[in-house]
Amino acid sequence: MVRIEEILQWIDSWAPFRYAESWDNCGLQVGSPMAIVTRVLVALDPASSVLNEAHQLGCQCVVTHHPLFLRPISFVHTDSWPGSIISQALLSGINIIAAHTNLDAARHGANAMLEELLKLGAARPLEAQTLHCGEEQYLGVGLVGLLPGENTLESLAARLNGVFGGAVVRITGNLGKRITSVAVCAGSGGSMIGKVLASGADVFITGDLKYHDARLAEESGLALIDIGHFASEKLVLEPFCDFLRSKATSEAAELEVFVSKSEEDPFKLVA
Repeated sequence: MVRIEEILQWIDSWAPFRYAESWDNCGLQVGSPMAIVTRVLVALDPASSVLNEAHQLGCQCVVTHHPLFLRPISFVHTDSWPGSIISQALLSGINIIAAHTNLDAARHGANAMLEELLKLGAARPLEAQTLHCGEEQYLGVGLVGLLPGENTLESLAARLNGVFGGAVVRITGNLGKRITSVAVCAGSGGSMIGKVLASGADVFITGDLKYHDARLAEESGLALIDIGHFASEKLVLEPFCDFLRSKATSEAAELEVFVSKSEEDPFKLVA
């Protein structure tokens, strides 16, 4: 038998909640710490489709990367978001837990998955909370490191496009530019461009970049590869799921953990 409070403790041992940014809202968002859980679904978003999937699988808990809400809410209207999700969760007996920026900054979190994918060497954080530097589980916010071998901007973008199933990868910069140093930030990394420029990276790989981010990078000689918010973070779901499974096994707990199969990037491509 596993309770929600135990799952929270497990997550905290892997991606400590104290690593979350001050503006963030992580932890148990809907439900009870004392609720009993036998099945868990891991996903990026607490969307209605994910809750439907959890209900069909008989899951009593959904652990998502993105929080249902970041700020306190003044009312719960069940006919509109986020009240509709809260209502759906409560009526279905589903607890919702969020592991957001704490998972981004963790040693085995979202940014670490991009580091592993690209096989970056000598990686260091773009930004780090001094309070946590030196802690075994802490990696930092964003990373910059060195690629193995020779790469051009075009070949690197093509490789990423293949990894993410032919999604549209947006590029800023000279396609023939030689790439050695790479900065990455899972999710929306536009606010990190200043730190990327200071790091001396040749290219910045992230999601949700804006027009003026591209112009700034263009004028500064920095190449950009926008792989999208969804693609940049979905890599962490399987390892996160594997951790929860291994933790359940080590605790001799009867718990099944699934990764969402219904979840898709909300942006669709029209040829």
